[in-house]
Amino acid sequence: MLKMTHLQKVYRTHLIETYALRDFSIQVREGEFVAVTGPSGSGKTTFLNIAGLLEEFTGGQYQLDGVDVAWISPRA
Repeated sequence: MLKMTHLQKVYRTHLIETYALRDFSIQVREGEFVAVTGPSGSGKTTFLNIAGLLEEFTGGQYQLDGVDVAWISPRA
């Protein structure tokens, strides 16, 4: 099971903040299939990178199989 609630990903520089995801929520239950579609720049790759634990998010909550991934530390 994958559950993201109010997820945000913000890229910051000293001048601007760019939201790749803003208040994004999704729940995918065991056995379900989903397709990720949308126009260029809509956050598809960011979503997939976060879902695959390749990239950290800056706000919200992400649970994978009931485990809050914020507590998972990256491997060295």
